[in-house]
Amino acid sequence: MLLTLASFFLFLTLLSPAWAQTVTEDVVSFANTEGLALIKEGLSKDPEGYGYANEAEISEITVGEGMQIHFIDGSKLRTASDSLIETATPQENWEFLVLSDGTPKSKMVIQKNSNGSFQVTEFGGNPDTLAYAIQSLLAEGEVSEPTLIRERDEYIAAFKKDNQELVIAPQQASSAELKGLTSNSEPQAPEHLIDVLQKMQNDSSNDEKDGSGTIASQYNADNNNQLTRSITISAIIALVAVLLIWAYLRRRKLL
Repeated sequence: MLLTLASFFLFLTLLSPAWAQTVTEDVVSFANTEGLALIKEGLSKDPEGYGYANEAEISEITVGEGMQIHFIDGSKLRTASDSLIETATPQENWEFLVLSDGTPKSKMVIQKNSNGSFQVTEFGGNPDTLAYAIQSLLAEGEVSEPTLIRERDEYIAAFKKDNQELVIAPQQASSAELKGLTSNSEPQAPEHLIDVLQKMQNDSSNDEKDGSGTIASQYNADNNNQLTRSITISAIIALVAVLLIWAYLRRRKLL
């Protein structure tokens, strides 16, 4: 399985679309030199705690794909209707996947300071949701305005293709799809996700317990509710049709 995942990410890297190379050279250079050295040092202090077998594994880690992070502007979100990209504000932060034998094992966050220097502000953590977002974008090939949005520690991928804005909703880290880092979710128009984000923005009682307050859970819950309503309506229509046919046949029999 690990070999398969490593081969798949190598394949994606070799076929990376042009937009995947848009992270500036100075950021990439820092990530692969000072940044990598810093996180190796930090991870080595507690290999098992960070999910690594030992220091030997940490010594072999490499930096994978990375993207600039965008945050959602709350005031713009309130009035948004059909574009999530227009609500996103770029930050002086970049998130990179950290690979072990070619497979995402953790992540690294780099920040640009006001004096132009860079520093690592986060490292470690579960990389699955970040890997899912980046992988899904890579799978789309050539797109315009690729945007990685971080909201509530979840990741939303947005882009334009054939002049149409599409989004890839966050996935729960525990979902079965993420176990193999494969994507079964097709990109969708942004309206539904915007509605979910606006509802969460207005819900001051949301306490995010047991994952109930995550974007992924709310988005999937709404989708499931819509599916349930559709199935219920279809079942009612089918039942009415059966009753009408039965009544018609019974009437003919009586005649």
